[in-house]
Amino acid sequence: MYNNNINTDSYTELEERLNKAREDTKQLYAQINYIKSKNQDSDLITMAKNVPSILSSNNYNSNSPTISSALNNTSPGGRFNYTSSPVSERGSNLKNARTLKGHHNKIQDVKWSQDSSTVLSASQDGFMLLWDAATGWKKNAIVLENQWVLSCAISPNKRFVASAGLDNHCTVYKIDGDDVVQQKIVSIFKGHTCYISECEFLSNNFILTASGDMTACKWDITKGMKAMEFSEHLGDILALSTPKSFNNGEYDSLNNNIFATAGSDGHVFLWDSRQQKSVQKFLVGDTDVGSLQFFSDNNAIASGSDDGLVRLFDLRADCKIAEYSIMQKQHLLNKQFKQSNGNNKVNTPLTPFSKNMESTSLFTSDSTYDIDGVVSIDFSNSGRLLYVCYSNYGCVIWDTLKGEVVGTLDGHNNRIVKVKSSNNGFGVLTGSWDETIKIWTPGYM
Repeated sequence: MYNNNINTDSYTELEERLNKAREDTKQLYAQINYIKSKNQDSDLITMAKNVPSILSSNNYNSNSPTISSALNNTSPGGRFNYTSSPVSERGSNLKNARTLKGHHNKIQDVKWSQDSSTVLSASQDGFMLLWDAATGWKKNAIVLENQWVLSCAISPNKRFVASAGLDNHCTVYKIDGDDVVQQKIVSIFKGHTCYISECEFLSNNFILTASGDMTACKWDITKGMKAMEFSEHLGDILALSTPKSFNNGEYDSLNNNIFATAGSDGHVFLWDSRQQKSVQKFLVGDTDVGSLQFFSDNNAIASGSDDGLVRLFDLRADCKIAEYSIMQKQHLLNKQFKQSNGNNKVNTPLTPFSKNMESTSLFTSDSTYDIDGVVSIDFSNSGRLLYVCYSNYGCVIWDTLKGEVVGTLDGHNNRIVKVKSSNNGFGVLTGSWDETIKIWTPGYM
């Protein structure tokens, strides 16, 4: 009994010291950011004030409906009208070229292959599917070791795929083109003590994992063992990102060892996989950072967090250079969704375009869905467009330079959980809980 009391007291004291250390760390980072902001003479949007807006470009068709008119396309009961023609957003010429159907449960992750010819998807139906991006045909079905998958990845040479999730393991499978349905396990990496939120191939021989146990790991596929562990986060690691493989159409071999992580401690860490200590850090804020993406030229990185903000950090300037807030655009997105009956309560819609939507207010004072967290982000090949998936608004397209909303990717019947842009710049993927994947391509193709 005496020993139990000592253990309990020691644990309580250790937890208090850890919480105090976290608060002290946040305050120190806040002071550093304050000093950086005082020395920062400008930001991206200010510097781009003379750049023509996409909304006012000559390519804009005046007959194309704007976002407001698209949201105005509702039935008398307030529900979005799915029977109407697809929205052609001004500033965005993307059209839905193909809808991939084959999963029978929520889609959790989608990825492009490095050559943009193949799509990998993972679902809670217990399968990963490989699709031909050009035809939409299924190439292979991989039976998962564990159906509670959160992330998937495909190797650069397309010979291996990986899945990870709530079983705390990362499983690597070999792809054999002869078998349509297969389960050829190469390695099962065990070592994390909590769920794995993200996995990503660093090369054909190494794979990275990020976990809720506050660590990220590098695994050697050829040896079937852990190569290195990275542990500077003070909370669950929720996001993992590797640099773009192609920069301006050319293979970028200089960033093969670089990756970034972010998590519930509100920090973004940049790592060199050849050393255990981080090489660069950014404080996002007192919020969970659930999505992370390198900019198209790999010289900047964007974070998406639960406060609904996307922040763009320049790696060379070592500071934040832009911020994109959906709340500042609520006059545009909420204009056509005013309450007609005076009741401000939202009955838990997953997206404003949900068929099951029972209310038309997007911004209310008592709804748990008012915090429009960012769930996935990616950049176009040029970097001018930023695709952001929100918990309430589906996929919104931002003009990176001007900070303007220039379009949306509509068509799913449930929450969009992933958006991915292809390396060749000709396709964008959106994966949804409605069990479908949509491929968006430029309208001229």
